[in-house]
Amino acid sequence: MRVYRVNGIEHKVFDPDDILPAGLIVQSNWRKGRVGDWIKSDDDCVLEVLRQGTMKRQKGKSREVAYVGTCTGTFPAYTNTKMDTSKRINIYSFGGGRLADDVLIERENLSKCEQVFVVYLASGLTPQEAYIKAYPTNDPGYAKFKSTQLVKTTRIRSAMKEELKPVLEELDIDEKFILNNIKEVILSSEKDDTRLKALFKLADIMDMEDKTRTQQTTLAVGAFKGFSETMVEAAQRPKEIE
Repeated sequence: MRVYRVNGIEHKVFDPDDILPAGLIVQSNWRKGRVGDWIKSDDDCVLEVLRQGTMKRQKGKSREVAYVGTCTGTFPAYTNTKMDTSKRINIYSFGGGRLADDVLIERENLSKCEQVFVVYLASGLTPQEAYIKAYPTNDPGYAKFKSTQLVKTTRIRSAMKEELKPVLEELDIDEKFILNNIKEVILSSEKDDTRLKALFKLADIMDMEDKTRTQQTTLAVGAFKGFSETMVEAAQRPKEIE
């Protein structure tokens, strides 16, 4: 379940796997929804109609267009129009501008709430707990969803590194320390899969790993069962010719 604030009021969006509240009546054809009705969107989510009416058009045979507005956007009630629940920047226009999630990911500068969020993260709180303290919401599900998005962004990761830098310096942990420990695992571990995982991690840090093959690499590591004798012999460096 997702929660979006409109005019200071939180409105819920139930995702396809969510259990709907008992007794909730859902209008299957969103184009017929009226204000206060719960409708099913074309991406199989359930949300409430907040606005409904008609807009004037400058061109076309029909000068009036019926529309349905929700907490995620506004959609003309044409038979060929699809309603999805991706959050728009401008929820009151048909176009809606860029999706809010895209802006959340691409934005470079921290907002005031994000700065507080990072401080709480650095203090040891979980992302969900940090979000509830930094943002005006008490909904655990919404906080978990939004905090998961935030911690994946480059600006939050960079801010976390800066916030933790004094602590790491106090513990004498730096890039050299991390690389030395990974190297130690590679040289000392008796398990082939552990050494291989450490090598992949080291390659990732050194930017040697092919990013387009990350998923294949992850699968390979999960399925790795150790080297056979034949594989080891084939991988040995050829002896120099005397």
